[in-house]
Amino acid sequence: MNRIMKLSYFLIFVLIFRMLPEVNAQHQIPGDFCISSDELKLYNLVNTYRKQNKLPEIQLSKSLCYVARVHVKDLHLNHPDTMDCNLHSWSDQGNWAECCYGREKINHTCMTSKPGELTNYPGKGYEIAFWESVDAQPDIVIDLWKSSASSNDLMLNKGVWKGSSWNSLGVGMLKGYAVVWFGKEPDVEEGVKICSGNGKPEILENEISTTEAAIEKTETQTEVLKTEEPKTTQVRYYLIGASVPEESQAKSEVERFRKKGFKNPKILPAGKMYRISLSDYATKEEALAAKKRLGEKYDDVWIFKN
Repeated sequence: MNRIMKLSYFLIFVLIFRMLPEVNAQHQIPGDFCISSDELKLYNLVNTYRKQNKLPEIQLSKSLCYVARVHVKDLHLNHPDTMDCNLHSWSDQGNWAECCYGREKINHTCMTSKPGELTNYPGKGYEIAFWESVDAQPDIVIDLWKSSASSNDLMLNKGVWKGSSWNSLGVGMLKGYAVVWFGKEPDVEEGVKICSGNGKPEILENEISTTEAAIEKTETQTEVLKTEEPKTTQVRYYLIGASVPEESQAKSEVERFRKKGFKNPKILPAGKMYRISLSDYATKEEALAAKKRLGEKYDDVWIFKN
């Protein structure tokens, strides 16, 4: 009996020992990790905005920058932000816990636990996020966050964040995505490198080809706005309330928004995804004003330029 118990303890020890490298590996930030010039600019814009409001600067955090980079890459390649899952969601395609964060399914740990899952950062993380169809520009990103009540409160320690003190800040940008992470604890990692060259985060070729394959054109259907090459160069700014993979789901979303009082929600095809447009405008300023009027209840509504 004793020999059997000893053998059991030995097997458990071996199993735990073999698992340790996999667990620890997720806490290692690559030695060549760096942030781009656009990411640095966005970081400076956040701190400039804080200084304008008589608030102290927040220290740039290597750990939170890494979390931000991992998240924008996941958003760009795997698109976990579908249906009621917003930009704070994470896919099942990485060494982290898959989760959905949205109006209908508020899951705070989906966001706050990620720094601890991916790095040695000692506290929780709080994120604001941005997406549009063209490459994100720091000036446009910060303007949109200023117009969003919840994002603005987070940047300026207002509202529910009034008693909080941010000691760490991380930034990530990739294609149309941009995120900023805030943390109350100082980072245990030191030093953030700035990328040389064009300052663009690298994506492996096979990942790019996978993404491009995933955004091939789909045929337009009844009730779906056509997306042929425009005959004019006129640009419209759409308020997008949801993004779903199936046309039947998109039609259900249209009906859901109609019941909520939106007069003319429409479907915009986007490759294998369908976006629900709540309204559209001729200028970015008009779209930003309309988004602001929606209030915090629709804070995850974003602007699509087309």
